[in-house]
Amino acid sequence: MNLPLVDIVRRMSRMISRPEQMRPALAISVLAGLIEGLALAALLPTISALAEDGPVWGLKLTGWLTVLAILAVAGFAVNYAQSRANYAVALDFLRSIHRLTGDRVAKQPLGWFARPVAGKLSRMVSTELMSAGEIFAHMFGPLVSRITAAAVIIVAAWLWHPLLGLILTAAVPVFAVITLLSTGLMRKGRARHEPEEIVLADRIVEYAQCQGALRSSGRSADFPPLGTALDRAYAAKKRGLWLESAGMLLSGMVTQGVVVALISATGSLAVAGTLEPIPALAFIGLALRFSSTVSAITESAVALESRRPLLDALDEVLTAEPLPEPAAPAVLTAPGTVELTDVLFRYAPGAEPALREVSLSVPAGSMVALVGPSGSGKTTIARVISRFYDVEAGTVAVGGVPVTAQTGAQLMAQLSLVFQDVYLFDDTLEANIAVGREDATEAEIRQAAELAGVREIAKRLPGGWQSRVGEGGRALSGGERQRVAIARALLKRAPIVLLDEATSALDVENEAHVVAAIERLREQATVLVIAHRLDTIARADLIVQLDGDGRVVAQGTHAELLSAAGTYARFWQHLHSAQGWRLTNH
Repeated sequence: MNLPLVDIVRRMSRMISRPEQMRPALAISVLAGLIEGLALAALLPTISALAEDGPVWGLKLTGWLTVLAILAVAGFAVNYAQSRANYAVALDFLRSIHRLTGDRVAKQPLGWFARPVAGKLSRMVSTELMSAGEIFAHMFGPLVSRITAAAVIIVAAWLWHPLLGLILTAAVPVFAVITLLSTGLMRKGRARHEPEEIVLADRIVEYAQCQGALRSSGRSADFPPLGTALDRAYAAKKRGLWLESAGMLLSGMVTQGVVVALISATGSLAVAGTLEPIPALAFIGLALRFSSTVSAITESAVALESRRPLLDALDEVLTAEPLPEPAAPAVLTAPGTVELTDVLFRYAPGAEPALREVSLSVPAGSMVALVGPSGSGKTTIARVISRFYDVEAGTVAVGGVPVTAQTGAQLMAQLSLVFQDVYLFDDTLEANIAVGREDATEAEIRQAAELAGVREIAKRLPGGWQSRVGEGGRALSGGERQRVAIARALLKRAPIVLLDEATSALDVENEAHVVAAIERLREQATVLVIAHRLDTIARADLIVQLDGDGRVVAQGTHAELLSAAGTYARFWQHLHSAQGWRLTNH
């Protein structure tokens, strides 16, 4: 098996709130298997005592029947206890996995969420949760019991007749090999079709999201990327199914072959006179039960293998390590400042650097604008300041202290973040603003909303401030969601505010509210703004120009950079010309 029992126990212990429950559940499963094995082994002397009408191993038929009755009662009681113990672990898992996953996710840096984990997390804690619970309730305990029962049967066979014990022992490696081959073929088949199924799921989501563009161009009835993904997924699933079916067929054929071999060997011993007929028949019955037990072990191993992706996914989340941070907050030597020194950063090992030797200083109380073409690293600078990621080289300092020397809570307390993609909770408009500061009064919330231009939104909505904005804020436009985010930043009163294209989704009329809000932010905080709007850039105390390779090529005030007639002057001219465009009827 690719997942040894010890590894399964180790993984399971991380997924429940009380790992100590695993020990009694394992012990009861072993005891259940021991009783089952003893009951099966007792059939040999029972049948022999019946045939010979005399004592076998010191007990007559009535004695062995009494033993079987006692084992039957004990087996019933232990199996009941086993079910309760296994279900207790499974229910503990179902209760605790959300909390354990949430606690671990909450400790991850924000850059961790840039990976495609949303769908995976959603499936893990919803549709696939019961499948994971089955591992605890229906698979692991019975697997341990069957292994124990098979071991007891082998020991009993050796005690009854060493040659018979040898026969059963020789069958074990055959079943082990078949288990490895079956699970290996299943894993290989899954590896064939799962990647294509993931691509298909992505194309389905893409097809749903781009309906506006498809319908406007008359292409909604045909989406070639989806058709191609469907064909590839079908072909891959077909190939994978052949491999998985081959594993199951091989397992069944070999199991039947082992059964025939055991019966043949026992019959040959009986014909040769090495084994008495009645004990031979009893052993054939025992061999059949042994084969079915070992076959069930193979089936359990295959079932566990089918849950392997889920175990891996859960384990990946629960073992994800957050970025290291100190145990206690640092003493800030320059509150309200941001400093980057020779920063080098890549999003992935071996990738092209997103930032190359970037150095810039944002004094306390100032407003600094980052400008440059798309892909120049403007948003990346905001992310490394917020410690979404750790940089490869150089230093990022906030409040005069490197971000790596601060606790996550301390760093986030200094920053208010307003990015392009604003997320609002499925709550009231007022509650979404109050996220900025939990202890804010109603008057403070309304004041921040007024400055950010949210009052007009409240007037438009039927329920006013108590209107629910929908999941993600779908009841509001993109520009309205950004205004709510700026209201949060105003309310939080953090010493540093990072604005990423804060006015990009606003029309001219509503932009005035945001510009006014930014001016108010300048009065109470250091502002680092990424913007393409002319007014926002020109009003900055310092402008940092980046090129397409993630390098700082110029720094200075608007007037200084224009007079230098360099990259910034050309950028300004292009931007000014573009924003002067208008549609006419000529």
